[in-house]
Amino acid sequence: MTIEEIKNIIEPYIDEPTIHFNIEKQIFSEDSGREIFNEKIRQNVEKRFGVYIWLDTATNEIVYIGMAGKVKTDGTLGDHSIQNRLLASRGKDKSTKKDILTNDYVSAYMIDNDVEKLDFYVMYSKTGEPPAYIEALLLYKYYKKNNRLPKLNNSF
Repeated sequence: MTIEEIKNIIEPYIDEPTIHFNIEKQIFSEDSGREIFNEKIRQNVEKRFGVYIWLDTATNEIVYIGMAGKVKTDGTLGDHSIQNRLLASRGKDKSTKKDILTNDYVSAYMIDNDVEKLDFYVMYSKTGEPPAYIEALLLYKYYKKNNRLPKLNNSF
């Protein structure tokens, strides 16, 4: 599945344009690598809702499909934007019980899998379009095409 295929699938549900930037593994070898990652997120990603894709630049493989903006009972979207999601914790480390921040998660993935660069694509949902639906649609299409989920998506 390519980014162009993704854009075609979700075109009715997203605002243009798609935001695209990359994160290089080498930034994490700098003392301020975590802060550089966070600043790049703040510069490129708005506090809006939608979906985001991580793509291994060398292989063009989609490694993660994520979203931010769950619909609450009253119909409003939660306050956890894509920017917040990409700066927040991704859960707790099973052995240390400490929060794993997204910058550390991305760094570890890139180092462990020898990924030099990840392309980040951000697509903001139109008003009234639930990001969870858009994410589910993409995961479904990815699954049907590949008989599996992207590497970093644990379940669907």
